[in-house]
Amino acid sequence: MNITKNQRGFTIIEIIIAIIVLTVGVLGLVTTAALVTRMIARGQRSATAAAFASRRLERMRAVACTAAQRVDGQDTLYRGSTWVAVNTWTFTNAPNQNFRLKVVTLYKTIKNRVRTDSTETTIPCNVFG
Repeated sequence: MNITKNQRGFTIIEIIIAIIVLTVGVLGLVTTAALVTRMIARGQRSATAAAFASRRLERMRAVACTAAQRVDGQDTLYRGSTWVAVNTWTFTNAPNQNFRLKVVTLYKTIKNRVRTDSTETTIPCNVFG
């Protein structure tokens, strides 16, 4: 039997090692894709809650200089029958006829956990005569 040294091809061990390396790489990509998907979903929930708080803050800024409208309160954002975010706002007196408005937003994260963010601003109500 003649065995030549210049035979071309891969040995079975080389093929098995290549398959193992490829499998590890593909598993790493799948894990990363799942992580990125969760991060995108978290960002969307956070952005929805921030936009909801921003709308409330702007509505309250427009009426804050009227004493009858300057009351603490709460409202809830729903998607269907499920709540998504809850805003709670409070006013406090600041010097020189200014008022501090704080909007605290509670929103759902994954597995029905909640997170709280807050936004705060000063509203000047100086009247020059």
